[in-house]
Amino acid sequence: MRRKQKELGRVRNGGAPRRPLLVLLLLGVMALSTLVTAEGLKVDERFAQAEQALNQGDLAAGRSHLEAILKENPNDPHAANLLGNIALAQGELDKAKAYYNQALNADPLFAESHNNLGVLALKRGELDVAMVHFHSAVRIDPMRADSWFNMGQILIAAGENAKAADYLRHAVQADGSHVGARHRLAVLLLDMGRVEESVALLEEAVKIAPQRGELQFLLAAMLDEQGQTDKALQHYRLAREAGYDTPELTLYTAEALARTNQRRLARDALLPLLDATTEPEVRQRAQRLMQELSDDKPQ
Repeated sequence: MRRKQKELGRVRNGGAPRRPLLVLLLLGVMALSTLVTAEGLKVDERFAQAEQALNQGDLAAGRSHLEAILKENPNDPHAANLLGNIALAQGELDKAKAYYNQALNADPLFAESHNNLGVLALKRGELDVAMVHFHSAVRIDPMRADSWFNMGQILIAAGENAKAADYLRHAVQADGSHVGARHRLAVLLLDMGRVEESVALLEEAVKIAPQRGELQFLLAAMLDEQGQTDKALQHYRLAREAGYDTPELTLYTAEALARTNQRRLARDALLPLLDATTEPEVRQRAQRLMQELSDDKPQ
């Protein structure tokens, strides 16, 4: 239920969660007029009821309230857009597209629906169409980090890494808390040989989201590669504490322990990796390291 609820807010791939979309919609609707009319109160109440229903995971009730708003005012882009999000979350792609287009017919500068049409096009494999909509979204609102990020992802898949890096930088500039953009940009810069920039981005990312174990691990491996093994060990530990418990993490930690002359700890860490069920490449590296340590005297 919670996963569905999250999909009903701004449709995007990655990044830090924001305030529920309906809260923002309510504020926007209330700001449209300085006069509080009976009709305005009715619309606001319906949005409040829709918000409550969606937060409780009741999609049918949320849809019902929003449809009532749209029936009274077909030119309400907020209601149309949110109904599109509900349809998209339920896999009703044609219906979602119709709602998003209805929102844009009511307000051609409604950047949210352009972004969502781009996401819908991605689901259909229509990359060119998706790019058109994402470009439209950032032309209207240059601070749409989700649209910049989505375009960066498409360009990475197309092998246009330099341009993808520019778009991902726009995403980071638009939303400093967009961890997904920092992560993808860091990996991209690493592939391009720009290690220091990559490390700096990951260090910022783990400050924003220390609970992201995969980011802690990637940063640790990069620091380890640069010879900053003590610092790497700290992030290997943080990765494990964040729940990122993989054979690769265990192997890299053991190798770092061996390099810092903590050989007994390294041997202890390697033992679980010698099991026959471990991935062959990881097991072979563990066996080689264990062999190197086998003649060492206990500390």
